[in-house]
Amino acid sequence: MQLYQNTNYNSLLTPGQYMFSNYFPTIMKQLSPTYSISAEPVFLDHLLMNLGKTIRVVTINDSLEGTLTGVAIDYIQLTVGDFNYHIRFQHITYFIGKP
Repeated sequence: MQLYQNTNYNSLLTPGQYMFSNYFPTIMKQLSPTYSISAEPVFLDHLLMNLGKTIRVVTINDSLEGTLTGVAIDYIQLTVGDFNYHIRFQHITYFIGKP
């Protein structure tokens, strides 16, 4: 796994900070996927300011508290104990950052 902080806006990868396998860049080049999503840049920025911190994420079904270990353009990774939850933005109602 590689830690990748994408600030290069001409990259094949979406902006954010997340981990990916060594195969991911090759897959992206081969498939050249295109899709559109509703971006919420302010929400994304607020999440990035909490990267590595403990937050509570309230979803449409439940809430989880853990360490925000990844933020991508369409989901977050919240680590709770030994489990990594990948939560898509459209399922997040709000989050509460902890100091």
